[in-house]
Amino acid sequence: MKSFHELIRYCYASHNQINFKNCENINLAFLKLLKKEIVEQTKIKSKWLESFVKFASFNKNLYQQFIGRIFIMLKELEKQNYKVFFYPFTSRSRLIIGLGSIHPLETSITLHHIFGIPYIPGSALKGVCRMVAFWKLAQNFGVIEDERKLQELQKKFYGELVDNNDKNKEILKYQLLFGAQNFKGLLLFLDAYPEISGDGKLFDLDVMNVHYPKYYSGNEPPADWQNPNPIFFLTVKEGILFNFYVLFDEYRFKRLKKNNSELASVLEDLNIESKIEYLLKQALKNFGIGAKTSLGYGIFEYFE
Repeated sequence: MKSFHELIRYCYASHNQINFKNCENINLAFLKLLKKEIVEQTKIKSKWLESFVKFASFNKNLYQQFIGRIFIMLKELEKQNYKVFFYPFTSRSRLIIGLGSIHPLETSITLHHIFGIPYIPGSALKGVCRMVAFWKLAQNFGVIEDERKLQELQKKFYGELVDNNDKNKEILKYQLLFGAQNFKGLLLFLDAYPEISGDGKLFDLDVMNVHYPKYYSGNEPPADWQNPNPIFFLTVKEGILFNFYVLFDEYRFKRLKKNNSELASVLEDLNIESKIEYLLKQALKNFGIGAKTSLGYGIFEYFE
């Protein structure tokens, strides 16, 4: 291709519909192959996203090879004294990760840069599980209604390792698992990928309706004469099975027992597997993950 315009003509089957036979990289299509009128006109944008949902397809053979490499990696990690825990969860509602990332269409979604598969970054999973742990401690300590004590707990929880005493033992337990400012956590959360089955369709189209656009732009007070401004965006549809992997670093834990047995004793009687399962279930079933969780997005149920 000699120019971007030639690439656009080659990849588009019609005026506003990408030919995914000529562009197999869905992430490239979503991020880069956008015409000017698609970005600027809401109606054309919605039609483009509708065609994206309808026609975007994945190379299942390549994707399965990628998943196979993950299994090989996990086997190697087990040999290196990582304990691997596996938890399958199915989405009960639409899921949107990376909604606020920079994108020409105002809204975005996190896609694998090669396969175009929507996935859940391990950092997002760790963050919501750590949040569950914090609020569990706040509840146990009875400080949820006390803002000053809640801030003190937050400072301790997200700061450096606390002293090992009866008062701080529960805080220290989670700091050892998730990490502190002066300690690398013993848990490692991997990116969660979906399983592709049936027709291979993973996306749904959703819409946010901004009723008072001039008010939110700071130009006018909210009023009924302002025209709604619909914003269409991609989501992962409900009913998709995701595989979650969490690793526990037994090698570093053994070193910790050798070098600082008093610190390691905090985790001695802890059932790591049941603790991880509890945190994941609470995070994914009750809190949700990703954007718009307060509206019911990103909720999962354990697949049994």
